[in-house]
This record gives sequence, C-alpha cells and structure tokens, in this order.
Amino acid sequence: MKIVVFAPHPDDEIFSCAGAILKWMKEGHNVHIVYITDNRALITWGKKNDQIIIEEAQEYLDLSDDQVGEIGLKEAKSVAKAFGFPNEAVHLFEFHDQDALNQVSRGITLAKAIIYDADRIVIPSDNNNHPDHQATHTIAKEAAIELNLVRTEFYVYAIYNIMKASMEKQVKIRIAEYRDQIYDIMALYKTQLTLKDTRMGWFTLKRKRSERFGVFNLSDAGKFYNF
Repeated sequence: MKIVVFAPHPDDEIFSCAGAILKWMKEGHNVHIVYITDNRALITWGKKNDQIIIEEAQEYLDLSDDQVGEIGLKEAKSVAKAFGFPNEAVHLFEFHDQDALNQVSRGITLAKAIIYDADRIVIPSDNNNHPDHQATHTIAKEAAIELNLVRTEFYVYAIYNIMKASMEKQVKIRIAEYRDQIYDIMALYKTQLTLKDTRMGWFTLKRKRSERFGVFNLSDAGKFYNF
C-alpha cells in the first residue's frame, strides 16, 4: 500500500501521526512524507507571541528567517531519515512558513505528481484555523479531486481543531510501543523545541497511547466538518 503523509510544517507529522507512520513502515507499506513549509517564521513568531525559551534559542535568536528556514528543512530531512524514509519518499515543497495559502495552485501541481497512485492520503483537518494547515488540506484534497482518486482513502488528523465525525468514520491506532522512539525523533527538531508549547508537547509524547483519524473517501468531500 502506498501511503502519503502531508505535514504543513516540520514537526506536525510527529504530533499527528508519528506512531502510525512507524506502524505502517513496520508492516511494509510504501510510506511517503510531504513537508509543505520550511518553518522560517518559527523564531520570529515565537518572539512575537512570548513562546521562545531564551536559554534554548540562543543560537537562533539573531538569524534571519531565511537562515531559520534552511535549518528547518535540514531538521526535516534528519527526522525523515530517523523515521526510516528513503530519500525518494521525502518531498519538500519549501513554501515559506505562513504563506502556504498563497501557494495552493502550485502545491496542487506538486502534490499530483506524488499522490496519483496513493492508496491512502494522510492530511490535516478542513476548517482549520491555522492557514498553513488549511492550505495543506486544500492542496491534497483538490489534487485528489483533479486526479479523481475515488479508490483512495483519506486519514484526517485534527491538531488545531476537533474531529467532528461519527465513530464509524473514525479509526484509532495504538502507538504505545513507539512512544520512546517518537520522543527521541522529536529531539532532532531543535529549533521547534525552543518554543514553550512545543517543548511541553514533546514531554507528553511518552504518555501518548493512540492516534485518532477521521476516515473518508472522495465522495465525502464537503459533507463533513473535517473533510
């Protein structure tokens, strides 16, 4: 089975579906990861919103957004390698952080070349209040619509909003056996861990027992809050 996971930013794959990724890889599936943005706004955003842990961020505080973006992409590659993704299964769109909504058309074109033969596509929820997450959802879903992927299933994760679907439309994947591995992989995102909320979330990974997804198909598009 070919499974394509879309991450709006490097680290979203960790908090949404890292355990599922490791499980699917162990089962022998052909898993791909798509990183939409480069995290270039991380430090700027963190300063503005009082999220920076100063003692953890010293080496990044005076860098330009371009420099932070370069580091973000390098970290994404390191994390992908730690997961076990082969190079050909790692896709970097390199859109600027906080600008993905302006890149939807280009994103659809890039996505189509990756998902045309996908059996499962993993994406963030629709109706998302984070613009990059919303753009990622739109890119993947619209690419699938243009390709008419009626046999492809969509696993939808909710980070910034809630899952509104009946239990028949949801699946829960047990990930307890992967918790320590996920925790160690997240440690490679050194820039992300300069943010207070992200570091707090990192600590909770060792207690996480499952990941939940809404499960939809193309005929469900527009009929559900999350898809």
